[in-house]
Amino acid sequence: MTPDAPEPPEGRRVRYEIDRRPLTLVLLSRLRGQIMLAALFGVFAAVTTAVAPPEGLSAAGWKTLCIFALCAVLWATSLLPLAMTSLLAMCLVPLLGVMPAEQAYGYFGSKVVFFILGALMLAAAMARTGLSTRVATVVVRRFGKTPRRLVAAVFLLCAAGSCVMSEHAVAAMVLPIIVDLGRALRLEGRSLLGKALAFALAWGCIIGGSLTVLGGGRGPLAIAILEEATGRASSIGFLEYSLFALPMVLILLATGAVLLYRLRPEIADTSVALQALEERIRAMGKATGRERALALVMVVTVGAWALAGHELGLDTIAIIACAALFALRVVTWREIEDGLGWGIILMYGGAIALSAAMSSTGAGAWITARLVPATFDAPEVLLLSLCVVAMVLTELMSNSAVVALLLPPTLALCQTHGIDPRAATMAIVLPTNFAFMLPIATPATALAMSTGYPTSSEIARKGFILDVFGFAAVAFLVFVYWPLIGLL
Repeated sequence: MTPDAPEPPEGRRVRYEIDRRPLTLVLLSRLRGQIMLAALFGVFAAVTTAVAPPEGLSAAGWKTLCIFALCAVLWATSLLPLAMTSLLAMCLVPLLGVMPAEQAYGYFGSKVVFFILGALMLAAAMARTGLSTRVATVVVRRFGKTPRRLVAAVFLLCAAGSCVMSEHAVAAMVLPIIVDLGRALRLEGRSLLGKALAFALAWGCIIGGSLTVLGGGRGPLAIAILEEATGRASSIGFLEYSLFALPMVLILLATGAVLLYRLRPEIADTSVALQALEERIRAMGKATGRERALALVMVVTVGAWALAGHELGLDTIAIIACAALFALRVVTWREIEDGLGWGIILMYGGAIALSAAMSSTGAGAWITARLVPATFDAPEVLLLSLCVVAMVLTELMSNSAVVALLLPPTLALCQTHGIDPRAATMAIVLPTNFAFMLPIATPATALAMSTGYPTSSEIARKGFILDVFGFAAVAFLVFVYWPLIGLL
């Protein structure tokens, strides 16, 4: 011990471990991330400058492809934060002469970026005013009269909530309620009811978040990439997105309900838990004027998105709704600012700029021409193959990163194989939400595991079942439903 070190508590022994490895190995282990980054950027610089473009690809296309590969590695390894990787892409595009800086940085002005900004502000307002927590608590108390109905209430609450706000926010909102229920009912670590509640939280958020563009950032990002790749000739509206995804969501909801039903609760009475929720509601007091005003604004906003989203623009409606919140003194800017998640907003500008560069330089078309044979005549099989790739990747990395990675080259295939680019977009974006198996895939699954009820192996096994039914649901969309409604 050094002279300045604090004395150990009386009766406790202090144990010191000495690292006897060579100093070189110690430094390598401490600086592993920095060394990997240095090696990665070294390879990137060498390949970009010293390697000639392949046949059929321009110099600008080759540089864009190198930037794309660099970002793919950074997204997969998380050596840099997701937002920083996207900003780096936006910086490298003009630095290497792929497009002018004004054009690259101009993608921060994309309407999708402002839609995400508005949606995040609305979600932050719901959290700050306590409206989301009040609604969740009241719903669970009202419909949770028996253990099975309690699980069903959590499942459907999370699914419905994720249709109008980020599934991550819904999971964070409902988690304290589940913890309170577990304490009130004295559920043990291996409790089947505890497992069912945790799974209801994760699965409800993931499945419900697939129905609308409000469930997460991947939907708006995909629409932005689609519009840039097609010169705004194709887009997907608020209601169209839900219409294209509805059968898949219903199939997954039914599958999740069956799996939850098979987890038979070990208790028969939930009166103690309902009493705990009653006390929570009583502590909240009556709904405030701020909560009522926010509820009115949210109802009007969602209605406007559904009925006038094409004419007015989702972004315009979102920003006007946020302005209404401030005009009605529902929230202050300081209250909203902390919950905005600026990293998410920054991520989109870079991802959209990189996608535009992939399209304009021909890099996307070049890479897809080598991955898919020119004689390929089954677009349905192609879309299902891409669906599998998206499902695998989304268990290992951010779903927004998967969209940014797969969608640009996929859209390059559409004209060659006669695929509606909207169908290709949905075939990529829907499976990127199948993050059922691993806690690293989405905060909803990680929060469910944090309750201590389901183990990682249980999450993986049941998540695999949902993945299988999710793939079957996408196959139904591709072969039956989308051709029926004229999308494919």
